[in-house]
Amino acid sequence: MSRTRLVAAIAGLIAVTAVFAWAKVIFDFDPNADFSKYKTYGWLERGDSIDEQLPEHLRIRLRRVTEDVLAEKGLEPAPAPPQTDLFLTYHFSASQEFQVDYVPYSVYQPWGYGYWGGYAGGYTAVRAYDEGSLVLDIVDVRTHKLVWTGTVTKEIRSVNPPGKQIEKTITKLLKNFPPPPPN
Repeated sequence: MSRTRLVAAIAGLIAVTAVFAWAKVIFDFDPNADFSKYKTYGWLERGDSIDEQLPEHLRIRLRRVTEDVLAEKGLEPAPAPPQTDLFLTYHFSASQEFQVDYVPYSVYQPWGYGYWGGYAGGYTAVRAYDEGSLVLDIVDVRTHKLVWTGTVTKEIRSVNPPGKQIEKTITKLLKNFPPPPPN
């Protein structure tokens, strides 16, 4: 493998790792909710959601991955609404953000005896990017109260992200669900 290809491969690996490393995840939950009693879930259908603007295949992938992660955690889809313990729903938002970086530099020249003179300065770099947030809300069917919510926010690099990226994002979002029981 040539040196150029090796450098390009390492740079690509670092770039992919950086995409997932900076995804910001926050969550909150009702400390009074008994998460051990929840065994089944269903999807809450909403007609006013921005997710209707998503392509159908992307909505299907998001649900499938969420269901796979919940299955690993011992929850299963309810066979019928009366057996449903939890309702799940998600929301999307996207906005344009700006990253402003100041890059300093300095140059010193040796004149005469020792270092004399030189100059310092810098430049400002501004980068516009799209940032998206996915919010997953989980509601107790019996009490109609929100028992858990999680948000993942990250830069949108593609309107059609690969399946592995969706899996990593949803897995990271649901990492803290269900929360540990209180002591």
